[in-house]
Formats: sequence, C-alpha cells, structure tokens
Amino acid sequence: MTNNSFKEAILQGIPNELPQPKLWDTSINHAPIRKQILTPSERKLALKNALRYFPEKFHVVLAEEFAKELKEYGRIYMYRFRPDYKITARNLHSFPHKSVQAASIMLMLSNNLDYA
Repeated sequence: MTNNSFKEAILQGIPNELPQPKLWDTSINHAPIRKQILTPSERKLALKNALRYFPEKFHVVLAEEFAKELKEYGRIYMYRFRPDYKITARNLHSFPHKSVQAASIMLMLSNNLDYA
C-alpha cells in the first residue's frame, strides 16, 4: 500500500454504510480471552461507550455484534471495522495529521498492532 492510498484510507473515517462483517482471522495473534468479570451494568456501559463513535442508525446492528464480541472474547474488537491493509508501524509523516502528537498516537497504536 502506498503512502497516499494509506492516507486516503485513514481519511475516509467511519463509513456512511456498514461494511460487511469480517470472519475471525486465525492467522493473526489476538489478545487472550478475558474472564467474564463485568457486571451487567458495566457491560451496558462498555457497549454504550463503543457505540458513541457511530451514527445512531447503526446502533441496533452494532450493539448486538459488540455484545457478542464482549461475551465471547471479553472485549469489544469492532472487528467489522478492521482494516483490509496490513497494520504496521510506519513513518510518523505517513499518518495524516494536524499535530505531531496525533500522528504519534496513531504510530504508537499501529506499532502495538504490527504483525511483526
């Protein structure tokens, strides 16, 4: 993926239509499944916090999906939104940004998710 196509993908943001659900990718490492220690009110809060990033028109579909992820894995992955490109640490200036601090956070997250 070129730097320009990477920047374009990032700048698209949250899509206007939901992407198709993605299958669980067994070829990459995932965090260990967490124990189910959240109370019902904590699970509700976790779902509310996850949904706040998305338009209300998606909430019915995503709430069910995120609740399933929380139940099965102990965390909400938002797996449907996993990018199709390989996540890798890139040059700081590869990330579209208005501040170096914002680019640094994106770099840090990408570095933590790097397949290497």
